[in-house]
Amino acid sequence: METMRMSLGEYVNLGEYANGKIYHGIKTGFNKAFVIDGIKRAELVAKDPKSAEIIKPLAVSEDVRKWHIRENDRWLIFTRRGININHYTAIKEHLEQWRDDLTQKQSSSHVKSRKAGRYQWYEIPDDVAHYQAFEAPKIIYPDMTTESRFAFDTKKYYLGNGISFIAKNDLFLIAILNSSIVWSYCRENVSFLNGALRFSRQVVEKIPIPTATEPQHKAIETLVSYVLYLSEQLKDIPSHGEKLMEVADDKLMLSYFEQIIDAVVIELYLPDELHAHDKQFMRHLLQENLQSLDKIQSDKMQALREIFRRLFDREHPIRVSIFFLDSVPVVRTIRGVA
Repeated sequence: METMRMSLGEYVNLGEYANGKIYHGIKTGFNKAFVIDGIKRAELVAKDPKSAEIIKPLAVSEDVRKWHIRENDRWLIFTRRGININHYTAIKEHLEQWRDDLTQKQSSSHVKSRKAGRYQWYEIPDDVAHYQAFEAPKIIYPDMTTESRFAFDTKKYYLGNGISFIAKNDLFLIAILNSSIVWSYCRENVSFLNGALRFSRQVVEKIPIPTATEPQHKAIETLVSYVLYLSEQLKDIPSHGEKLMEVADDKLMLSYFEQIIDAVVIELYLPDELHAHDKQFMRHLLQENLQSLDKIQSDKMQALREIFRRLFDREHPIRVSIFFLDSVPVVRTIRGVA
């Protein structure tokens, strides 16, 4: 988008912002042996409690939703290079049944084996030097997607092939990446395959990240913490029926907080364009001085409902500006509004 190519001095590319800590998920070479369900995990741990040390929660591409990871009861046996498999008797016994499949290729005609490399038959072939980053908070995204799906993970998920992640505990950054303006930028700068965008590392590193003051960072992080909390609370609600009706207002609250985040991020990128049309978000958001989620000592859901009712008031300047935001030509272009 031309509007995001101007004034590049106001931005820093994502690769620099993340200090180059952008990594791929794990390719096992034979998922049938290394990827298990919760029942098999319980069985292996019952046989040998030490098995739990190297069985990790696993997310695959379809599990990655916007803001959160969809739970799936899928687990990875993470036998990284250098492991002493004899310390994990149940795991070794489990893998033995596929030893022939797990043995490295000796020739091109030996099809029932994994790629050649310096690893033992029971080991993950990838040299996952960054494996400790899986254990820390991170931003996850699928390598191919038809919609914005950056998720924030604090549950120490290990990631399968087809997923990448940014090893950074940064709620401000995920707000930027899940915004409509970044999605618009990606649609113009990322290649397509079968209708999906391909998020290679080289492309992701070039995404421009806007500068912001410390109060602006904090305000956005606070809103994102609300969205992450609500996404977690509402993730199992069906898309129809009586249960949905019971939480309809809470779903609206989640959507509205997302709209505010998106509007504020657009303003960070294009302040002159929005202010020329009298659209102000950050100024009013800072005036609200929203309380951080972790500082809310009372019922968090009830506290968020009270914040929502205040911000959703028909006369509130944030709601008024959001209602008319699509009247700004550049915003209509960003969002693909006719």
